[in-house]
Amino acid sequence: MSKSVEFVIIMTLRYMNPALMGLAHDWVEQNAPKEIPGARRMRSFHIAPDRGMSIIWFNSQEDMDAAFPMIKQVQGEIAKKFEGRAEIQKGITSPNLDFGD
Repeated sequence: MSKSVEFVIIMTLRYMNPALMGLAHDWVEQNAPKEIPGARRMRSFHIAPDRGMSIIWFNSQEDMDAAFPMIKQVQGEIAKKFEGRAEIQKGITSPNLDFGD
């Protein structure tokens, strides 16, 4: 069981036109910032043909709060460009409920 707290930003994007998801992925790969100050790692997931999710882990609450406006802006631009609905949320882990790596 982990006792450390982790700070994350969770982004989801649902495409109104699922055919645009692949194009959006390619665009993000070519155009999104390669580094986010204060971020430790990022993982992206294909959830369904019309839905994707990314999680970004941060070193601290301060780093997460500082990066949030920029990430929200980029996520909004992607949603507008590729006919999607974006959601972005901050999260803090509950160490007493963690297990595994």
